[in-house]
Amino acid sequence: MMLMLLAACTTQTTPTPVPMDAVTLQLNWVNDFSSAGFFAAEKNGHFADQHMQVTLREGGFDDNGYIDGTEQVSSGAADFGVASADSILHARAQGKPIVGIAVLTQNSPLAILSLPATNIRTPQDLIGKKVLVSEGGATQLYTTLLASQAIAINQAPPLPRTDSGIDRLVRGEIDALVAWNINEAIALAELGYPPSIMLLSDYGINSYELVLITTERLVTENPDLVTRFLKASLQGWNDVILSPAQAIGYVKDYAPGVDRDGQLQRLSVFVELLKPAQTKLGAMLPERWAFTQRMLQTQGVLTQPLDLSRAYTTRFLDQLPDR
Repeated sequence: MMLMLLAACTTQTTPTPVPMDAVTLQLNWVNDFSSAGFFAAEKNGHFADQHMQVTLREGGFDDNGYIDGTEQVSSGAADFGVASADSILHARAQGKPIVGIAVLTQNSPLAILSLPATNIRTPQDLIGKKVLVSEGGATQLYTTLLASQAIAINQAPPLPRTDSGIDRLVRGEIDALVAWNINEAIALAELGYPPSIMLLSDYGINSYELVLITTERLVTENPDLVTRFLKASLQGWNDVILSPAQAIGYVKDYAPGVDRDGQLQRLSVFVELLKPAQTKLGAMLPERWAFTQRMLQTQGVLTQPLDLSRAYTTRFLDQLPDR
């Protein structure tokens, strides 16, 4: 009888395993420092703690071109993704039900890079210069900078950038390059060409470059999943802030071929953008979204204003005050 009672008690106290939710995250670029927080969330068990089995899908390019996070998420190929604020608004204008739920970098890393010999220090110095700019968001932000400084577009017209390299700047074929200070600027320094860096954000041209996104359907039908995913992701990024060197070890696990020192240099600059003084990790400002919408309207990308309250939401961030 005693054995039977013990067996019954054992059966009653056995915890029921909590099922793991399968989730796919579309990264914005190839596996490197820019996704370190998601790698940390996986390696340090934050996703598992939230009962999630997360597939981290590498970004970059495939046979069809650039892997667009808004397209991957809106089509159902991924549950979450990373995209820029301008691409989110453009996607919504096309009827794609994308919603931003947090940002990674509080300030834009977009900058105008030049070699010191060209003496480009302020926007006015761009007049008459050859400036290479990628199409899309980079061109929109660059032309907004010119307009804000009363510089006509024909005084410093953007030349189309068709690759991710820095060779044309090194060879002197162009005078300046619009690129990220967390990537190309460091690459130039590594080659022995430390650049002059003019951050667009220093002139008030500041749009969110890396926004964590999902769909309206998931926000409405499964808010608990969104909250858990966001909590684990932000914990991973906080781990990166606390120990960038450890995070690079995780990057190497996902991308064995990358150079550790180079990745650590880039991540060290990236970390400064994640949680500047007086900010919280992931925070989004209404005025930043409004700025991006005005920019797109001015340049004719948007023909009419969107309801920004549907383009992004802070409801999930608000449930995570300790970040």
